[in-house]
Amino acid sequence: MKCVKALFSLVLLSLLASSFSLSSSSSSVASRAFEACKTQSSFDLRMCKSYMCTECTLSWCMETCQALQEAHPKCRCESWPESRLSYSGEGMKGAGKYGDVGDYSK
Repeated sequence: MKCVKALFSLVLLSLLASSFSLSSSSSSVASRAFEACKTQSSFDLRMCKSYMCTECTLSWCMETCQALQEAHPKCRCESWPESRLSYSGEGMKGAGKYGDVGDYSK
């Protein structure tokens, strides 16, 4: 009976140890993916959730959002892919266009 209790205790301890190591390693992976900056709430409102920096393709919008990113160099949007480190990175709405286009370009 003592052997069964000892074996049960060892199995329980190993399960607890493995679950602890899995949870600590997964949280470190998640923290590497996105780290909030000191001014993240302001940056989110002005960059990540604004029409100007998410949908607008006018050159004024792009220039203003690039200036905003320069003012907050360590900030990035949580929704951006890990490879995109700044507003001007991959996925920028107006990338590849020269100036304003369409009805408002004249």
